[in-house]
Amino acid sequence: MPACSGRKLVVDFIDTPLNNVRWIGTFREYLSIARRILGSRKTRLLSFTRSIAVGSVALSSAALLITLAVLDGFEYQLEAKTSLFVGQLDARRITSAHLPIGRWLAALTNSSSDIIAATAYSEIEALLTHRTAVEPVLVRSDTPLVTHRWSALGIGTNWQPTAFSIACGRPLAERLGVQISDTVTILVTSQTESARASFSSIPFPVRVTVGAIFESGMRQFDETYVLASPLLIKHLRDNSSPTGFSIWLSHPQHARSVAHLLDSLYGTVLFVRTFDELFPAMFTWISLQKRPIPIVVGILSIVAAFNIMTMLFVAIVERRNNVAILRLIGLSSKALLVMITGYGVWIAVSGFTIGLMIAVGFQWLQHSFHIIHLDSSVYFLDALPIELAWRHIWIVAFVVSVLVLSVCILPAAAAARITPLQLLRIK
Repeated sequence: MPACSGRKLVVDFIDTPLNNVRWIGTFREYLSIARRILGSRKTRLLSFTRSIAVGSVALSSAALLITLAVLDGFEYQLEAKTSLFVGQLDARRITSAHLPIGRWLAALTNSSSDIIAATAYSEIEALLTHRTAVEPVLVRSDTPLVTHRWSALGIGTNWQPTAFSIACGRPLAERLGVQISDTVTILVTSQTESARASFSSIPFPVRVTVGAIFESGMRQFDETYVLASPLLIKHLRDNSSPTGFSIWLSHPQHARSVAHLLDSLYGTVLFVRTFDELFPAMFTWISLQKRPIPIVVGILSIVAAFNIMTMLFVAIVERRNNVAILRLIGLSSKALLVMITGYGVWIAVSGFTIGLMIAVGFQWLQHSFHIIHLDSSVYFLDALPIELAWRHIWIVAFVVSVLVLSVCILPAAAAARITPLQLLRIK
């Protein structure tokens, strides 16, 4: 019994009739024979169908990977940008009683192991004016943690908020026509007890300097928020009590469960909301975009799988003489089924690899050069976000594998059921 590997199979020729020859080989050896017989480029039709099969799998895989990565990128970037200002949880004070900041921060931090940081913030609605331009803003202070986010906002670490300096977003600065070191006026209503008791609204101006201009990439924040020091907020409000607490989590996906925990503990004093509850329009839009994804995944994958099935049928017809010879010298139906199915899977793997390379290359180009820009007033971000993760690769690979295996069995089973003489008679 001579044995050889690679392009040959182990065949038992010793005192054995021709129709009882035993083929003993591994999947790799069967795949090598299938590629040699079905993959040789002798006709334009076979080459064309094989190119279409590989290209369809590559394009569908790349489209699915990029779609999943973009949707996750939107969610990730919105969470990251939101946490630059308000954190993953917002615990707003609902009582006028004085809250000891130090004790409350310690209590919040120790409430759950998911909470990694908490800080008190104060904010006030105001009007920001410069010459004839007037813009409504939300003046906010949550130092000292905000100073650690200067680099993410593009401010730098040289500027620190003072009692009469602020940092505003670039879109807001452009609408006001101000630059760094320009003087602007903040108009707020009187926050004294007597003014609130008499229901009088007496605006008073406070002149401040624009110390820094930031840009988060989210127009909703850059046009609204003005970052200031606690001293300026105290001067505007005449009250040292915080508006609430910003809370950051080690696992943002646990925000809802942590919010329920804090609500059960401090529901009479604090009103706790998650970041998606603070900005429902943004995250509802993402969830709506994710709903049709299974349909898109199914349609694209089915088209690619049927292209592979068509290619296999064409290859069987074009190489019917070679298949018939293998059957005549003893290739079993099971072995033929393995060969044809394995060849279809190999085509799918080749196309998926090309599609993965396209998706990775597109992500690198978008991260490096921002080749696709967005209207931030519509999409909340100024550049298309893309975050390709391993789970996207496994999801697409699994879907493509299941569909390809399902359709590859059909032409392989059809060829295995036809006798060698019937294969030779096909014209």
